[in-house]
Amino acid sequence: MAGPAKRAETIGREFARAGLSLSPLELERFVRLDGLLLERKDELDLTRIDDPADIVTKHYVDGALAAELMEPEGLLMDLGSGAGFPGLPMAIRKPGWRLLLAEPRRRKLEFIEEAAELLGLENVEVYPHKVTASFDRPVWGVVTRDFLSVAAAVELCAGILLPGGALYMMKGANAEREMGEAESAEGREAFGPASIVGYGEAGKGPPRCLVVMRRAGGKAPPVPRWHNITEIASSGNSRFRGWLSLSDARGIRKRGECLVSGRKAARDFALLRPGAVLGVVARRPSELDGLGLPGDVPVYLVRREIFPELDLFGTGPPLVLAKAPPLPAWDPEAPLARDTFFAPFQDPANVGALVRTAAAMGADAVLLKEAASPYHPKSLRASGPALWQTSVMAGPSLGDLAALGRADVYALTPGGTDLFSFAPPAGRLGLAMGIEGPGLAGSWPAGKLLGIPMASGVESLNAAVSAAMALALIVRGRMG
Repeated sequence: MAGPAKRAETIGREFARAGLSLSPLELERFVRLDGLLLERKDELDLTRIDDPADIVTKHYVDGALAAELMEPEGLLMDLGSGAGFPGLPMAIRKPGWRLLLAEPRRRKLEFIEEAAELLGLENVEVYPHKVTASFDRPVWGVVTRDFLSVAAAVELCAGILLPGGALYMMKGANAEREMGEAESAEGREAFGPASIVGYGEAGKGPPRCLVVMRRAGGKAPPVPRWHNITEIASSGNSRFRGWLSLSDARGIRKRGECLVSGRKAARDFALLRPGAVLGVVARRPSELDGLGLPGDVPVYLVRREIFPELDLFGTGPPLVLAKAPPLPAWDPEAPLARDTFFAPFQDPANVGALVRTAAAMGADAVLLKEAASPYHPKSLRASGPALWQTSVMAGPSLGDLAALGRADVYALTPGGTDLFSFAPPAGRLGLAMGIEGPGLAGSWPAGKLLGIPMASGVESLNAAVSAAMALALIVRGRMG
């Protein structure tokens, strides 16, 4: 197989022979696309063309030449894109166009997504389904390359194209015959007269032409409520991989995002924090009904077979993609505004349970440096909407909290002063818990240690349960 330099020479020469010049960026992108196609074509059954020169002319140059005859005024769908042709070459040559590449076959979809990411083609989206009469994305133009007969394309696209939109059909020697057959096709009345324009290098290969039909005015296809839609075809998609990283604190911190799972939790979040919604992840638009979100919220439709990779708890769609900003810092010099938990819990479920308890009891929560992220999926699962219904702050380490020596902060530990007989001081009180297992860290004066008496033989209580019981006993003691 020829190296990149030789392939670049071949690609540049074939485009020049067709009367097209490539910018350095375009040539680089075609070379990278070519390398990926040659590497993957047999494994993924991407093309049956074996001659590398024919791949250039029949896949890259053909699409680029047809693009010169088009002037799309909106979203252009490549219907039956296969391995991305002509859509990918058009996207390289026309970066200002918005292209939707429709292809239902998984292996070809994976290639399209990999190629678009490799080439940095931000103007490319995929539609990973078969296009039928029920297709409801508003598209201005449809381009097909030898995929459907003219009659079949007319029948399908009459109910898809917006009024004034164009149907572009890249055809060979049979174009005239197909156009004649299409005159009696269902939906033909929705289009104006057809035109045919030849393109390509004279004498090189079979003749090529572009059949163009413009949809007449009249009733437009229905526009769905959700109109900011991105389809995710494979788990190799870069956006999908980024969402997978939201299962741990590092990914959450790096991206500043989290995923809220469960339909009720998603709806509660959408109602409580609509400004923090970055998008909604589902399998189909109907799963978003009843969430109370505006129609322009970004919607990401994930193929059914890969959705479970994101749905860690099996709650089903939708998932809300939300902002996960850094917690505000707790001020160690300020008096406590409310009773406050100080928690170093490393189990995300305990963090979520503590946050829920704080919200229920009108308390604040300070998560110490040792604590798990409150945006971790397990934390969110346990806290529900409580994370947005109470004050949750970021604090120092457990040892540094002890070193502050604050008079209003006590620590909970087995063997501390019996909370049943503890008389809380006036004002608000802070309650520090230990890490699950190791317990407290730092030096806490004996007068600052509180405990819940337990039956003989019971070593300890669950950390979050202990916190809830302790604050309840303190509130009770305060009431006398």
